Amino acid sequence: MNRSGGYVRSATDTVERQCDRCEWHAVAGSYPELIKQYQDHLRDEHPMAWVRS
Repeated sequence: MNRSGGYVRSATDTVERQCDRCEWHAVAGSYPELIKQYQDHLRDEHPMAWVRS
């Protein structure tokens, strides 16, 4: 099961996130892992947005 945000409920669930500024998309097995990927993306590709977040 793919969830948009939130926490996974079982080992087979995933969470996903898109970037509002570009075509970036990620799927992860845990919410903290997904947020790290998103923050890394913002820092690398959209530094001004990362500073504001």
